[in-house]
Amino acid sequence: MNITSLRRLWFSISATLLLASLVIVGVFSLNLGLDFTGGARWDVQFEEPTTVAELNTFFANRSELSQEVEIQASTDNTYLITIEDLPDADIQTISASLTSEIGKYEQTSYRKVDATIGQSFKQKTLYAIATALIGIIFFVAFAFRKIPAAINPWRFGGVAILALLHDIIIVLGVFVLLGALYDVELDLSFITALLATLGFSVNDTIVILDRVRENIRLQKASETFEDTVEKSVKQTLLRSLNTSVSTLLPLVALFIFGAESIALFVLALIIGIVVGTYSSIFLAAPMLVEWKNWADKK
Repeated sequence: MNITSLRRLWFSISATLLLASLVIVGVFSLNLGLDFTGGARWDVQFEEPTTVAELNTFFANRSELSQEVEIQASTDNTYLITIEDLPDADIQTISASLTSEIGKYEQTSYRKVDATIGQSFKQKTLYAIATALIGIIFFVAFAFRKIPAAINPWRFGGVAILALLHDIIIVLGVFVLLGALYDVELDLSFITALLATLGFSVNDTIVILDRVRENIRLQKASETFEDTVEKSVKQTLLRSLNTSVSTLLPLVALFIFGAESIALFVLALIIGIVVGTYSSIFLAAPMLVEWKNWADKK
């Protein structure tokens, strides 16, 4: 199979996935977790049988609250309760009233994030992703600065960034859909997985682009730029697949057998690595060919 000559097929697949992801994000919006919204969350286990309806009624009558409380039932009469950011005194009042009106409970965990800290996390997340993308494009352009001017080293950085944006949007779309269907939240662990995905994906992409650079030096007079790119993709294909599979195997094992607390983090990594491997092989290098062909026609 000639991967580069089938680039319109890969572009169509990516465009479909990107469009679907953007529609999902637009329709369902981001289900941000406590790290970004602020608030308090605690796990409580009641001594007497309790229902979600009873808890909803209790919180609906609390004057301290201005936003809806999120309650998730678990096993053994245990509930995960998430409320808005409140002063500690109000939370203590609610806690005491919960005991007197609903029943005694044991608090197994408690976490509170100030709303201003949550807003700060949002800004720093955007800065982190933007800084990573800008740094990558300049690094790639510098590393490939000796590429012939007719090909332009900035194109190498450009296709690497486009491939990364492709990965980010698709992973985000999957998790927004999971948020709509299963109430999965986007938190700092998701951002960590996203940044790890960027690192993995750009490493794979640069390996392929570096082979393109080497083959340009050895390019025969009878070979076109597309021939050179195709040769480079074929030469690095097995390495890319081996790296991805060897990384995915322990991640899948962690997802199946690991702790529930890291399951979503591992799932984000799995999806990111699959999408990143696809974009490195079937998107980045073919885009380089398409970009050069378009520039040559101008």
